[in-house]
Amino acid sequence: MRGRLLSRVRRFALVLSLMLAACALFSACKTTDSAGTIPRSNVRAPRAAYRLDVFHPMLFAVGENPLEQKTVNIPVGEYVFEGEDDIFLYFRSPEEMEYRVYHKEGYAEGVFQMGGLALARKEQWDKVEYPACTYIDGEDQHQKRLTCPLEPSFLIEKRGTDWESDFDKGAE
Repeated sequence: MRGRLLSRVRRFALVLSLMLAACALFSACKTTDSAGTIPRSNVRAPRAAYRLDVFHPMLFAVGENPLEQKTVNIPVGEYVFEGEDDIFLYFRSPEEMEYRVYHKEGYAEGVFQMGGLALARKEQWDKVEYPACTYIDGEDQHQKRLTCPLEPSFLIEKRGTDWESDFDKGAE
């Protein structure tokens, strides 16, 4: 009897710590657009058929807190163009993305979420603080919650070697 109770307490503690980790991860990531529109409720169905392929897993550090390091893992695969708004194009990841916090004390917490990559339209690159971000789903299919900004090098230096897309083909 005591063993079962202890097992339930441990299970509850694990679930609670995972929930707290998820809250910490998403609240610690900086809002990516200047208007702070989270969730982004103006996402509409795509009007074009873009493609985006990630050639190998990519790990990005997020945030500047020296007491804990946050990372997001971008999985390999073909990302499906699923929607757009006036600023971003949204590409769904083929599998869940891993968000992780590494604490100074030596332990790590992580959570997996469905979502993908939000890439600013080329004409918006100099108008937004972060032209590339990760996102998770909002409360309905038309909402996307921008979570973690990616390094500016993602759009320019990593393109062609780490990922490829035709989302800005013909845009100047």
